[in-house]
Amino acid sequence: MKDIRQEQNKAKKLKSIKIKLIEYSKNEKVIQIVILYLVNILSIPLGIFTSIVITKYLGAEIYGDYSLLINIFNFAIVIFTFGFFQAGNRALILNHDKEKTREIYGAVLIILCSLFILMSLCLGLYGILDINLRNKGLTNIFIYLLPFSWIFLLTTYFETLFQADNKIYELAKTRLYPKIGFFLSALVIYFLFSKIEINKLGLVLALYLLTFLVVYLSSLRRIKISFKNLKTNIKKLLAYNKSFGFDVYLGSVLSVGFATLSGVIISYFGTDNAGVGYYALALTFASPLTLIPNVVATTHYKEFALQNQIPKRLTLLTIGLTTITLLALWIVVGPFINIFYGSSFTPVIELNLIVSVGIAFHGLADYYNRFLGAHGQGKALRNGSIIVGLSILVMNMVFIPIWDETGAAIAKLIAGLIYLVNMYYYYIQLKKSLAPSDISNLTKS
Repeated sequence: MKDIRQEQNKAKKLKSIKIKLIEYSKNEKVIQIVILYLVNILSIPLGIFTSIVITKYLGAEIYGDYSLLINIFNFAIVIFTFGFFQAGNRALILNHDKEKTREIYGAVLIILCSLFILMSLCLGLYGILDINLRNKGLTNIFIYLLPFSWIFLLTTYFETLFQADNKIYELAKTRLYPKIGFFLSALVIYFLFSKIEINKLGLVLALYLLTFLVVYLSSLRRIKISFKNLKTNIKKLLAYNKSFGFDVYLGSVLSVGFATLSGVIISYFGTDNAGVGYYALALTFASPLTLIPNVVATTHYKEFALQNQIPKRLTLLTIGLTTITLLALWIVVGPFINIFYGSSFTPVIELNLIVSVGIAFHGLADYYNRFLGAHGQGKALRNGSIIVGLSILVMNMVFIPIWDETGAAIAKLIAGLIYLVNMYYYYIQLKKSLAPSDISNLTKS
């Protein structure tokens, strides 16, 4: 009788599991998580294989030049957004009208064009006056890139607005398709242009921008942007920027901006840009560590706005998978560098061991950051980011002159830990203040 009951219990459990799996397979939120996670997973080998081809084509020093120029533009888009994309993010979170959504996209796009003009003028002046670019022969190519720098702004535009609007499929496309395009372009460059006398750096950068341009223009067409009520919508965005967006912006300038500035600082203290390339590759290999926290937080972003705390099971799962990924990375990175990049890139191995811990901390901090952002905690995000940003700037200025790119890696690790501690602290404070009644009122509104 006991055996029969055990078999019946097992059958019931299996049936229950099957039912749950079927429910999960039909759950839109689960599908979004899987798609975005798979896209991010595919992006990693694409990015790595692309870097293998590009480094073999350019060599360590010119690859460092390429990394430096990308770092400068990435730093610029942090400086010159002024919180307007985050204001658009907030507007979309609180909006439930499809026509109004299209109008918000349009208003933010007009603001983007104004930001592009200002950014280009300032970067043009920087390019003319900067001694480091001049000494390393990069002034002309930097100036040539300026008319296309709006493409970098569009990256932030899509990343910020699509997650707020829960357009996970569109977000996935803008993340994956440019990487596929650039990988194919890198293969064409390597096999067709390796023995041809040509400006290698200029060719790589041109194809890099072209692949993003094609995908981004296609995305803009699909979301059917509207420019109706433009004046009214811009006024609303200005109000959201004052109450939320600019606070987040101030924090991101210090945290994200100064983190991006690490590669530029390495260049200023190096005789060439090889160290910039090594550091960039170390970050590339460590990027999988942000996948799990970011995918989970992005797909739950709208739900976070209606919750008074993050489910504990979700947090334990996120931390566990991040730790497993970190250990796996440490095992494979050494042999992979030696086999596919060669002895000239062995400094990347040591850098990656240090950087990866900082990236893991950073990914987990972003997880709590998204919850705070979903609840409009702009000041908390700003305050935490100010502390992190100032920390990484000071540590970069102390460690990089002494240990070059290794100093930047150490600064990244410490800053990641500081960022995690700050975001968790503000999360605990918010959780204490959120009563269930507050959440129910928000749902009704």
